[in-house]
Amino acid sequence: MKKINVIFMVVLLLMTAACSYELVPPASKGKKLTTSGYSLDILEPGMHTLWGRDKLILLQTNTQTYQESVKIILQDKLTITASVRFRGRIAGSAKVITSMFNDIKPGKDNIVDFNEVYAVYGRMAVRNKTREMLSKYNVEDIHKNYARLSGEVSAALLEKLKKTPLEISDIAIGNIAYPDVVTNAVSMAKERKMAIEKEEAQAQIELTKKKNERLLAEADYQIEITRAKAIRDKNKIIGEGITPALLKLRQLEVMEKMTENKNSVFMPYDAMMSTAAQMRMYKK
Repeated sequence: MKKINVIFMVVLLLMTAACSYELVPPASKGKKLTTSGYSLDILEPGMHTLWGRDKLILLQTNTQTYQESVKIILQDKLTITASVRFRGRIAGSAKVITSMFNDIKPGKDNIVDFNEVYAVYGRMAVRNKTREMLSKYNVEDIHKNYARLSGEVSAALLEKLKKTPLEISDIAIGNIAYPDVVTNAVSMAKERKMAIEKEEAQAQIELTKKKNERLLAEADYQIEITRAKAIRDKNKIIGEGITPALLKLRQLEVMEKMTENKNSVFMPYDAMMSTAAQMRMYKK
């Protein structure tokens, strides 16, 4: 009986030594790689027991952002470079994921990451479908219909990758690099537009100056006219008020003032024109 217990303990120790516990972390799936190939079941996050020479192969299923650069020859024979940007993760049914494990060799630390899966299932599909969608247009169409074309490419890629282990979203076309002939033409057009706008602005400034000068001249003219009218009206009023009787009265007033000076001798102006008065003055 003791021998049986000893044998059992030895077997138990050997079994314990021959197994290990491995973690499938969150946002991952795993498979056991045995000496006869992958096990059938897919391991969810948690601790799992491995026996003997079994290895745990991990598949990262977290969401990542990715960008693919694509060179496209357009309908007008010009070449552009565009970036297809999207969010992606490894997904799919158990059958799809199992076939993917068989297709892809694990990388460092026995991990299959998104980049490795994308390189097998996604890269060529993204490049070819993007070229197929955009090569039907010319440069001007791409520039004017960017939003619509981005939506068309997104829908096409979603349909193309539907049966792969890749699940992608938020697809957009960005960083479009146009050929030099186009960018130079655009730059020249912008420069011409800026020059025209500058000339128009300067012309508007000059017109505003001329308008202000005209307004000031009109204001000065109105001031001068008003002054002239005031002088005219004043003279008219004064002229209408000076009558022969008023002049005679004023003359008498002046003569009256002059008589107040006892040392002065005066003669009315009309009397000075007489012959007698002139003879008298010459005689003196």
